[in-house]
Amino acid sequence: MTKRPQILLVIDGTLERSPAVLRAISLARRMDAVLQLRSFEYIRSLEQATKHGFDLDAYLKGRRQRLEEFAGRIRQEQVHVECRVIWGQPLAEQVILETLALKPDLVIKDTRAETTLNRAFYSVADWRLLSVCPAPLMLVHPRSASVPKHILAAVDPLDEHDKPHSLNDDTLNTALTLAAQCGSELDVVNVHEFIPPAGEWEYLGWMPDLTLYDELSKIHAEKLYKLGRRYGVPPGKMHILHGNPARCIVDFAADRHIDLVVMGSVYRTGLDHLLIGSTAEGVFDHLGCDVLVLKPEGFAAAFAANFEVAKPKAA
Repeated sequence: MTKRPQILLVIDGTLERSPAVLRAISLARRMDAVLQLRSFEYIRSLEQATKHGFDLDAYLKGRRQRLEEFAGRIRQEQVHVECRVIWGQPLAEQVILETLALKPDLVIKDTRAETTLNRAFYSVADWRLLSVCPAPLMLVHPRSASVPKHILAAVDPLDEHDKPHSLNDDTLNTALTLAAQCGSELDVVNVHEFIPPAGEWEYLGWMPDLTLYDELSKIHAEKLYKLGRRYGVPPGKMHILHGNPARCIVDFAADRHIDLVVMGSVYRTGLDHLLIGSTAEGVFDHLGCDVLVLKPEGFAAAFAANFEVAKPKAA
C-alpha cells in the first residue's frame, strides 16, 4: 500500500485560521495528504507554577481538547487530520524534533507580520528552520492566498553556488508538481553572475572580458533550456537573469507578482555550524512572498545523527 503524503502544520496556541492553516488545508486536499496539526506552546510562568502545585498535565489536556475542536472543523472540509499539543522550547528545536519523528513530505508555517519597511520579516525560529529543517519547508506570508497562483523556481544548472546537481532536479520537480496541483503558472530562473554593473567597472579599476561574458551566458542558457526540456517547461517560461543572484530573484519575484519561490538551500560549514548559503540568505532577507525551501539529498540523515534536544511534553 502506498503511504499517504503527510503535511506537518506548525501553529501556535491562538488556533486561528491563518494563511498557513488555509494553505495546509488546501494542499492536503489536493495532495490527498494527512494533515499533521501541531500546536507548539510554551509559557514560562506556567512551567514555573508547576513547582507550586499547578497541574500542567490538566492544562495540556484542556489545550488538546481545544485543538481537537479546531481539527474537527477542518475534518468537515474532507481533510484527514491528526493533532497533538507539544509543550517545550525553543520552538525551532521542537519543530525539528517533530519533523525528524514524522518525516513529513512538507512542513508549513506562518511567517511573522511585515515590518513598516514592507520586508518579509522572519523570526529567530524561522531563520533556524530555514537553515536546518530536515523536510521541505514552506513559510507563508501574512497576506497569502490559500493557494499560490504564480510560482517561481530558482535553479543553478551549472552548480556555481555550491548546490548539489540533484537539488536542481528536486527544485524543478517540486515546483512543477505544486503548480499542477494548484493550477498555478510557473516560471524558472537561473542567475548568471559574472560582471558587475557597468557603473562599477571604473570604480573597480578593470574592464570585463565581454567575449567571455557572452560565451558564459550561452552556456548558462544551454544548461537551463536543457533542464527545462527534460521537464517539459516551455522556453518562454525559462529566464536567464544577470547580476547578483539574490537581488535578481527578489526583483523578478516582485516584478512578476510571484506568490511562491521554490529554491534549494545548502550548508557550507559542516553540521556543527550551519549556514544557509549567501544566495538563499539574501533572498529570504528581502523576499515579500512565500518561500518553499529544499535541502540536498542526505541532509536530513546527516543532521538527525547530530541533533540533540530535550524531549518535549506532548498531549
